[in-house]
Amino acid sequence: MQANLVFYVLNTAISVIVALVCLRFLLQLAQANFYNPISQGVNRFTAPLTAPFNSLPTIGPLNTGILVSAIILQALGAGTCMFLLGGVPGIGQLIIWSILYVFGVMINLVFYALLGMIILSWLAPGASHPGAELFYQLSEPFLSPFRKIVPDLGGLDLSPILLFVVINILEAIVIRGPARSMGMSSTVAQFFTGIS
Repeated sequence: MQANLVFYVLNTAISVIVALVCLRFLLQLAQANFYNPISQGVNRFTAPLTAPFNSLPTIGPLNTGILVSAIILQALGAGTCMFLLGGVPGIGQLIIWSILYVFGVMINLVFYALLGMIILSWLAPGASHPGAELFYQLSEPFLSPFRKIVPDLGGLDLSPILLFVVINILEAIVIRGPARSMGMSSTVAQFFTGIS
C-alpha cells in the first residue's frame, strides 16, 4: 500500500516535471513570447533541470539540450518508479520508452493548446490574457501549414480539424505502434507514452 502511494506521488511529480520541460521545448520551438509571465515561470522552474545540457547544440529553434533533459528525466523517473514496482527494464528499452513518452507528452501539449485556442476563440475572441496568448502562439506554427491547404470559408477555419487528424495519426504510428511492437502492456504503454 505504501509503495503504491510513493509510486503514485513520484509518478505524478515526474509527469508534471517532464511536461513542463516539454512545454519549454515547445515554447522555444514555436518562438513564443519569452516575456510572457507563464513562459517566464516555465523557464525559471525548468532552468536547473536543463542547465547540465545547455552545452548541447541548438539547431535553429530546436534546443536539443532541453529535449535530451526531458528524455533523461523521464528515464530516471520511470526507472525509479519501475524499481518501486519490483523490476527495471533494460537501459535501452527504458530510453526508447522515455523517448516515446516525451513525444507523447509533446503531442498532448499541442493537442490541448489547440483545444484551448479553439474554445477561447468562441468564448473570448481577441483575449489578451497571457495564457490565451500562449495557446495561440503554441498552436499557430502547427496550424499555419494547414491554413495554406484549406481554403478560407468566410471566417470558418477548418485547419484545426486537419491538425487533430494528423495528431491522431502521429499517436497511432509514432507512439502506439512502436509501443505495441516492443511488447508494452496497455498499462505500461500509458505510463511510458502518456497516451492511452
